[in-house]
Amino acid sequence: MYLQILELSLLAVAVGVLALIILFIARRQQPLPPDVGISYTPGEQEIIKQIGELRERLDKVIPPYGRVGYIPSSIEELKDLLGFTYVKVGEKELGERPPDVDTYEGLDVELLQASRNGIYIYVIRRGGKKLVAAGTQYLDYLTIRFLSEFLDYL
Repeated sequence: MYLQILELSLLAVAVGVLALIILFIARRQQPLPPDVGISYTPGEQEIIKQIGELRERLDKVIPPYGRVGYIPSSIEELKDLLGFTYVKVGEKELGERPPDVDTYEGLDVELLQASRNGIYIYVIRRGGKKLVAAGTQYLDYLTIRFLSEFLDYL
């Protein structure tokens, strides 16, 4: 008797779940009339707001060139892409050299990110190549990692 009740209750739960799935699929396939405004509950509005904020943070963490696999072909293109005012790779220099760059360029480091007088200075060394860049824009960790990997393509 107990097993029959258990089987019936499991069958009822399965039918209920199946009915919910069918209703969900049927509701998703019905387009809304264009003249009907969409109103969201306060809970749905909060979820939509949080998704928008998450998308903004994601865009900051993964820059556009990281999402599409874009790699600049020259340091001129790199300078324009990241808004640097000065870039030096090896002996090739582009832009006006800020006075504080000499202090940081001489240091024996793999990675340096410094801010001096409103200018961000980056020194990145990888595989015997060294990139020195300066600009007014702060670069996040992934962009600096991108710069490091960029040295492999030069």
